[in-house]
Amino acid sequence: MPNCQRCGRECQVGVGNPEARLLRKAQKGLCANCAVTAFLLDTEPIVGILKRGNPLMLLNPMVQEQFGNILISGNSDASLREIDWDVVVSQWGLPMPKQGRR
Repeated sequence: MPNCQRCGRECQVGVGNPEARLLRKAQKGLCANCAVTAFLLDTEPIVGILKRGNPLMLLNPMVQEQFGNILISGNSDASLREIDWDVVVSQWGLPMPKQGRR
């Protein structure tokens, strides 16, 4: 199993759903937690809200539930159960690799 290019954790790899618009499985790239972070940092207006607020808001169950709806509407390969929000928040400041986002 390959490791995440951002945090070094083991990734769940596989063939991604071609219909997935976010968090698609791949043979290399980011783990689900780091892929969530990449998505949040690349998506307006979410990134603006997080910059004005605090990543700790991601620990709110209502925010997590709404993100689950985004995963469903985006045909994501990842499910809400795969995301460890405590890890997402604790690793928020890690640099993002220039390539390899999934």
